[in-house]
Amino acid sequence: MKKKLVFLMLLAGLFSCQNVGNQNDIAKVEKLVEQVRKQLSPDKRNLIFNVKVVKEQGKITLKGVTDLDVLKKRLFVFLKHKGYDVVDSLRLLPDTKYKKLMGITRQSVANLRSEPKHSAELVTQTLMGMPLLIYEEKNGFYHVKNPEAYYAWIDAAGMTMMDSTQVSNWLKLPKIIITKHYGKVYQTPDSYALPVSDFVLNDVFGLVEVQGDYAQVVFPDGRHGFIKNDAYLKLNDFVGNYRNTDGHTAIKYAKQYLGIPYLWGGTSTKGLDCSGFTKNVYTQLGYVLPRDASQQVNVGKEINITPDFSYLLPGDLLFFGRQKDGKEKVTHVALHLGNGRIIHESGEVKIESLNKNDADFNPDRFNTLLHARRITGHIGRVFVNYYTLDCPMFEYIQTFN
Repeated sequence: MKKKLVFLMLLAGLFSCQNVGNQNDIAKVEKLVEQVRKQLSPDKRNLIFNVKVVKEQGKITLKGVTDLDVLKKRLFVFLKHKGYDVVDSLRLLPDTKYKKLMGITRQSVANLRSEPKHSAELVTQTLMGMPLLIYEEKNGFYHVKNPEAYYAWIDAAGMTMMDSTQVSNWLKLPKIIITKHYGKVYQTPDSYALPVSDFVLNDVFGLVEVQGDYAQVVFPDGRHGFIKNDAYLKLNDFVGNYRNTDGHTAIKYAKQYLGIPYLWGGTSTKGLDCSGFTKNVYTQLGYVLPRDASQQVNVGKEINITPDFSYLLPGDLLFFGRQKDGKEKVTHVALHLGNGRIIHESGEVKIESLNKNDADFNPDRFNTLLHARRITGHIGRVFVNYYTLDCPMFEYIQTFN
């Protein structure tokens, strides 16, 4: 009887140990978690997925946050199927109080950072009037997603929060889009008046009325001001203008950026990085390009690159990077001007050549050229949709009502 009791105690101890997550089990679960993540979202930048596999009270536990409900559900089903009884401490975003809210950018250019602090890396920017989905708040910063599906943290001063009724009223307003690189919004219709704010290219304001040489505009936060008529287009006119644009139009716009300095994470005419430059140019044609060069390379139509560049047209995007051990990494993007000449943001926006006989030949770019993509006519134009009732983000928050 004593031997049987000892055996049962040892057996019970064995099963209790199987519930304890040792380091080997944790490593295996981490690999399984990453396997599911890659299946559902190969690009980490396209979702919030900050997940840690830890041991708590003798149990393997998943802690952290994600915004993809289907990923969370599939993750735990998959782990159970693999024999792991994992504790769910994974928080699903957005937080409840932000499900029915949106942010609208209220500054000419607002910075989006990798972490909720001012000293964190600048990863991208958002322009006046641009909508943002809100997921959580920390240290006075909000975790948001912009129309390019880029996630980052914005200082509370950079946006105005609105509920669904306020968002609807904002989206119903007639709008203007800024067509000059820089300028001022004035307190009264007079260029000697004090400014309310500055503006940059592609900012969007609500339009109240046109008064002589000025438009009275309204900011997302309710401020009012005046902008000279030569600095903007009504959004409806902007839509009409870009219907027949092509790569030559992109080049015409691109040359207006010459000399603008490089800024890591920059997407405005105050400072740009390479993909911020191409993204901004194509915004003027009504397109929303993905944020990074390594994402832009996946849109549009692939164009064959020949030694004489004969298949390339003005406005095509050229991508540069490196290949190692069969893996490719895109690190730079430029616009093709024609005949192997490029315009790109590198120190400042400049024109260079991929032709060896040209005085401004850039051997580094020539040796690292990987791909060419054509945008015009090959992706949907959706830019204006984010400023009307067709806004996909508005449809998203309405699902929580």
